[in-house]
Amino acid sequence: MTTRLKKQRIVLAACLLFIYSSTTVFASSTWGVQKLGRGFLHILTSPFFLPKEVIQTAAEAEPSYAAPWKGMTAGLGKGLFQMGCQLVSGFGDIFTFYIPSEPLFKSDSLFPEV
Repeated sequence: MTTRLKKQRIVLAACLLFIYSSTTVFASSTWGVQKLGRGFLHILTSPFFLPKEVIQTAAEAEPSYAAPWKGMTAGLGKGLFQMGCQLVSGFGDIFTFYIPSEPLFKSDSLFPEV
């Protein structure tokens, strides 16, 4: 068997595998588009979790004189964690938009609850 024929069989097998693994997507024609859009939205809004968590943590600080310190330390840590979760969820949705699934991370509102 020639190498060209082997390559053609590998490409054919990969195409068939892709077609048969994504048949569930065609049952719901808008699912992939929604998931792709959600992924882009998660990536675009992820940096906004930094100031949101800083503001929210500072507002929840019990002694009012500790609010700036708590907001910039604990709030920044929470914001970085939320931003990372949002980015991972966004990239996961973009790279797997053809596979129906729930989002990895369901984010809170972008507005602080003060």
